[in-house]
Amino acid sequence: MLSPLTHDDPHQLGGYRLIARLGSGGMGTVYLARSVTGRTAALKTLHPHIATDTAMRTRFRLEVDAARVIGPIHGARVFDADPLAETPWMATEYVLGPPLGDAVSFAGPLPEPAVRALGALLCAALAQLHASDVVHRDLKPSNIMVTADGPKVIDFGIARAIGDDRLTRTGTAAGTPAFMSPEQATGQEHTAAGDVFALAGVLVHAATGHGPFGAGQHADLIYRVRYASPDLTGVPPALLPILTQCLSKNPADRPTTTDLATQLHPGHGDFASRLPEPLLMEIARRAGDVWHARPRRLPAPPEDALAEAFPGAPRSATSRLSGLSGLSRRKLLALGGSSALGAAVASGGAWAWLDSLDGGDTTDPKPPAATSSKQPAFDLLWQVATSSVEPQIPPVPLILDGLLVAGEFGVQGLNPATGAVKWSDPEVYFLRRTATDGKQVYAADHTLDESDPLSVSTVDLTTGEINAPFSELKDLRAILDGTQVLCATGDAVYLTGGRGPRTESGFDKAQSWFLLGIGIRSGKKLWEVPLPARPDESERLHFLSAKAVGEYLVLVQQSADGALRLVVRNALTGEALWNRPLDGEQPGFSRAHLAVDSRHVYPSADELVALGLADGKEAWRFEGKTPQARFSPPATKDGVVYAVEENRGIVALDATNGTLRWAEKSRAVTTEDLGAPPVVGIASVYAQNKASSALVAVDIRTGTVTRSVKAAPARYFAHASARRLIAVGDEHTAAYPLN
Repeated sequence: MLSPLTHDDPHQLGGYRLIARLGSGGMGTVYLARSVTGRTAALKTLHPHIATDTAMRTRFRLEVDAARVIGPIHGARVFDADPLAETPWMATEYVLGPPLGDAVSFAGPLPEPAVRALGALLCAALAQLHASDVVHRDLKPSNIMVTADGPKVIDFGIARAIGDDRLTRTGTAAGTPAFMSPEQATGQEHTAAGDVFALAGVLVHAATGHGPFGAGQHADLIYRVRYASPDLTGVPPALLPILTQCLSKNPADRPTTTDLATQLHPGHGDFASRLPEPLLMEIARRAGDVWHARPRRLPAPPEDALAEAFPGAPRSATSRLSGLSGLSRRKLLALGGSSALGAAVASGGAWAWLDSLDGGDTTDPKPPAATSSKQPAFDLLWQVATSSVEPQIPPVPLILDGLLVAGEFGVQGLNPATGAVKWSDPEVYFLRRTATDGKQVYAADHTLDESDPLSVSTVDLTTGEINAPFSELKDLRAILDGTQVLCATGDAVYLTGGRGPRTESGFDKAQSWFLLGIGIRSGKKLWEVPLPARPDESERLHFLSAKAVGEYLVLVQQSADGALRLVVRNALTGEALWNRPLDGEQPGFSRAHLAVDSRHVYPSADELVALGLADGKEAWRFEGKTPQARFSPPATKDGVVYAVEENRGIVALDATNGTLRWAEKSRAVTTEDLGAPPVVGIASVYAQNKASSALVAVDIRTGTVTRSVKAAPARYFAHASARRLIAVGDEHTAAYPLN
């Protein structure tokens, strides 16, 4: 179980001293490690050569987020992580017990009461994931650890938000063939029902020692998963009908985790009492091995040992990382919000970007060059490799005259007309810690220095470097995780800041949080209003979007339980003018889009309504072509409001009174097409039709469809001054002509 460290393994990562190897594979290595306080942890790393791939770094960060979602009861508690380190790592609780596959190999198939208890507890684990709109997608015996207190689910390397196909190309299967669902085997969406299918396969293995579809080549396994009946030989008779239903090829026929837990309920008694005695002895033996483990390191080969004798030789990436304890300051890039992954990506946490390593050699990141396709689709003008994670706190990207700020990890300033990289500098902190007024980028610094005050600066648009702060808020702490820069005008920046103890991620109930306005010319606090406290470890940000228009500050505010409210304040004094619930069937990040003009705000909540900025009173409401018609988030420009109507298409309304100016001729518009607002260009309005992978362009004067072309799913934005339609995908930012 424990193997010696190799000569080139790091001595420590992030304050954890490495003790032994627990395992290594093509993606990375897992170590047994101890903190300076004596805490024992399993520390997972990504191989340095894998870490150069932006998509793999993103996948690793999502794995960390999903591990945090499942929590310490059903999974391994996450102590700390740094997905943006040169060697990305995550430290979790060391689980005292073997993987389920090893447990069955060692003690034989589990008795029926143990299988029932195992299944019921795994249902609870999956239910917790699914409640946050996360699916595991790789549930198998080796990813389930058996402890005396119950099973723990680990390894979320391909976990994903429900409905999210990022990092997985359409038509490809990701997962373990012997335990994947039929829909996953064909490259289709893997929903919560797919996890139920995999769980049934795990329980078959626990009860019989073999999987429901045998072993062999991947192609053979995938064929059996899709078309063959499962092999349930040896399954206890009382479990046969339950597992047969779970293994239905049709996801709709499978029970939910709640129903399955009820059917599997093993009765009263703790989990350990149902485990075979040999397995309990093995759990105890493994625990003893961990507590008595001492560091052992294999010697270096002769040629490496010779290199170590020359102090002037360049240090390796891993040896540089071992100097983290001497690091005086680390700049941080902000997240995505997790849950990201539903709630997981929205929760995310802030991850450190290493600004410099004291005493070590550093290499400036080389910006990726703009690339073009030999056969451009839809007049593709340029394409640049960038990284992005959805959902994101709007607005993203940052659009300025002559500049487009794109990406999340290694943020780039791009020429919007040509895609040429103007600068690539990790000193620009993206998402919730930056905002723009269209002319300047404002950033709130985030450091790991406990004593640093929260500071606000402008960004040098020619280099991407942060200028000296124009405001230092000495009563607020830069290090706190929930800080947000919400929006900016030529006169003020609006942000959230906090006081109180630091947490590794999320909030602490002892913290105090405030919404405040900062004068750009004076650097002084214009006003400050308190915000509701957040429970310990909550990772729901206070605001999902904001816009300042004239004397009004319009906000989408999020409560600790995820409920959204549309709030309007006086931008000059911070006084609350009115608020109302922002309900709807769309996900929270779809409802967070804000369309505002000088008189009205147009909420994003399935309906199409105008509310007066001054008092929140309904100015007009558009009912649509059919009763209870639903709409996308709206967009507004030059006195016209645009939205996509379900089963109709784009509609254009007079912003003054809601009168219909024109409507696109009816076309199939599904709920999936209502998640984003239409993009208003110069002579055209654009909307996506995801079912047919098309981007529809209609004439801005008449609503007549002028083009309907194949287009990859992305988030689209108009860069009017550059006449570019900007497409932001998970790995690339691209541009098309904006008509």
